[in-house]
Amino acid sequence: MSAAPPIVAADRRVAAVAVLGSAALFGTAGTARVLLQPAAPAPGAAAARLIVGAIGLVIWAARTPEGRAALLRLWRRPVIWAMGVTVAAYQLFFFLSMSRTGVAVGTLASLALTPFMAGLLGWALREGAPGFIWLASTILAVSGVVLLTVGAGEGRDVLGIVFGLLAGASYAFYTVFGVRLAHQGEHPSHVLAASFAVSGLLLIPVFLMSGTWWMSWSALALILWLGLATTTFAYLLFGVGLRSLQPGHIATLNLAEPVFATLLGVFVLGEALGGLGALGCVLVIIGLGVLGVAEGRRGTS
Repeated sequence: MSAAPPIVAADRRVAAVAVLGSAALFGTAGTARVLLQPAAPAPGAAAARLIVGAIGLVIWAARTPEGRAALLRLWRRPVIWAMGVTVAAYQLFFFLSMSRTGVAVGTLASLALTPFMAGLLGWALREGAPGFIWLASTILAVSGVVLLTVGAGEGRDVLGIVFGLLAGASYAFYTVFGVRLAHQGEHPSHVLAASFAVSGLLLIPVFLMSGTWWMSWSALALILWLGLATTTFAYLLFGVGLRSLQPGHIATLNLAEPVFATLLGVFVLGEALGGLGALGCVLVIIGLGVLGVAEGRRGTS
C-alpha cells in the first residue's frame, strides 16, 4: 500500500460523473422492486441485495494478486468490520424506511441529512473542510428533495422516518471512512469489497429467515438487478469518488438518487409528480450542477 497520488481537477470531474452514475443505478431499486417483486419483504430484499452485491465486488477485487492481498490485509482491520456493520445497517434501515413511508419519504429521510453528517464527520477527522460552495449546493439539493417528497404526497410514519435517519447516519459513516482509507492509499474497490463482504456475511441469517419469496423467476431477476447492477457496478462507480472527492461532496452528489427514482416512477410506473415535485427536481439538479462545476475548477490538492 502506498500513499494516494495527487488529485487534479480532471480526476474530480470524472469522480463526480461516476458518483452521479452510481446514484442513477441506486435510484432504480424501488422501481425494480415494484415491477418485479412488489411483495418482497424489505429485510429479505436488502439482505439478498447485499449478499449478491458483495460476491460481485469480491470477485472483481480478487481478480488480481494485488487485490487478493489487499482483501486479506483489510479484513484484519477493525475499521473494515465497523464499515461492514454500517453497510448492513444502511440497507436494512433504508428498505424498512421505504416500506413504511414510501419511496419518496424514505429516500428523503435517508439522504437529506447525510451530506451534512458526512461533511462534518469528514471535517472532524481532517478529511478536509467541505467549504461554502458545498454548503450552498447541499442546501439547494436538500430543499429540492424536500419539495420532491412534499409533491409525492406519501404517508408520514415516525418510525419509518427514524429508520431513514439511521440509514443516513450509517451511510455517512462508511462514506467518510471509505474516503479516509482511499486517501491512505487503499484502492476504493478493495475497501468496498472487503466491507461489503462483512455485511453480506452478517445478513445471511436475515435472508434465510425472510421466507421463500425469492423462489420465482421475477424474484431472482430482482435479486440479480439489485445485487449486480445497483450494488456491485454502482459501488464500483461510487468507489471512483472515494479517492478524489470529500465525504460531504459524495453524499451531496448522491442526492441525485431520489431525482432518478422519481423520474422512473413518473415515466415507467405512471406516478404523478406535480408542480412542487418538478420544482424539487430542478433545485436538486441546480445544486448538483453547482457542486459539479466547483469540483471541475478546483486545482491540485
